[in-house]
Amino acid sequence: MTTTNLPPLLRETEQITNKFLDANKSLYLVGGVVRDLLLGRDITANVDLDLTTDALPDEIKQIVSPIAENLWLSGEKFGTIGIHHNGRAYEITTHRAESYDLDSRKPQVTYSTDINQDLSRRDFTINAMAISLPEGTLIDPFNGQEDLQQGLLRTPLTPQESFSDDPLRMLRAARFIAAYNLVPDSELITAVGVLGDRFSIVSAERTLGEFDKLLQAPQPEQGLHLLHDSGLLRLFLPEVPPERFQHISKLPADPNLRAAALLATTPSKVCKNRLRELRYSKERITVICRVIEGAKSILDDPSGESDYRRWYHQIGEYRERSYQIAKTLSDEALQIWEEMESTRTRLAEELDDFSLPISGDEVMELLQIEEGRSVGEAMEYLQEQRFERGPFTDSDAREMLRDWWDL
Repeated sequence: MTTTNLPPLLRETEQITNKFLDANKSLYLVGGVVRDLLLGRDITANVDLDLTTDALPDEIKQIVSPIAENLWLSGEKFGTIGIHHNGRAYEITTHRAESYDLDSRKPQVTYSTDINQDLSRRDFTINAMAISLPEGTLIDPFNGQEDLQQGLLRTPLTPQESFSDDPLRMLRAARFIAAYNLVPDSELITAVGVLGDRFSIVSAERTLGEFDKLLQAPQPEQGLHLLHDSGLLRLFLPEVPPERFQHISKLPADPNLRAAALLATTPSKVCKNRLRELRYSKERITVICRVIEGAKSILDDPSGESDYRRWYHQIGEYRERSYQIAKTLSDEALQIWEEMESTRTRLAEELDDFSLPISGDEVMELLQIEEGRSVGEAMEYLQEQRFERGPFTDSDAREMLRDWWDL
């Protein structure tokens, strides 16, 4: 294998490789790093490296302990030992010959001494390649390099077998199509449509993790169409129409912003429920829903001063993102936004502070009332007056409250 990026990695991994050679064990680079080397991409220092070996997990620990800055064993039951070495993270995994139980979300891990068998259990041919260490020889039993060059997405085994083993791979297929501009093999497309029900065993957390990666791809539209056309999308986002896909690539690769674009025409309550079901965090749900709310309210044209103050205060830091989503909802968004920006310039510094000049305690003292609902109503009235009139003084607030209270 010849690539200008490989020699530095061979030198960097030399100490680890020698430890395995001394133990009479084989070692290979695997995973995305091999694919990226073939694509000529830079392998930066913050990229984790995946290695596979015929050594068993206990043997891996014994081999690497003398040179590891630290070990982590969270993946040990699946055959993976993690280490830090010379500033880089490595995951070293025993060759696998695993398969998934039909009703289980987790693999039944069995080990192998055959690198080709290990590669056969991987998701796609473009990921089923290895580089032998220290020689740097490409191991490519399923023609992944040729598929990468031709822009083809296939599975090492039959797609039925691959997707039955791990149904999340159907969602991963959409991500790889989008990320690497690949054309899916016809058998792969058929298998996704046939095996969609198998996706029910995939946890919401794994689904969200993979969906986020899809939305961050340069051109997610292609992958989203695969999910929709196969029926897979309806299993976790059934309300999203394919008409929304065309807008995603025009937005920054922010998964929250792109999710907001997909869900912008979905009723608010349904949208929140879907996000909760997918295990989005409360913080992310707030961001997505606020952005959609802000986008829809732009189309109501809050360019008048009082309306703009209210909109600006309510939408806050999500203003620009709301505009980006509004543009996907209506061609009128640009003109409305320009008028809103003119209002923002005119109001200028008064938008920096919406605090009121009088506190709740002062309201109680002024109106001679006790703490309760009336205090809240008084503060809401003053806040509404702040939107309608702009900033006012303490004496203005007191006069407005007296007039309001006397009504």
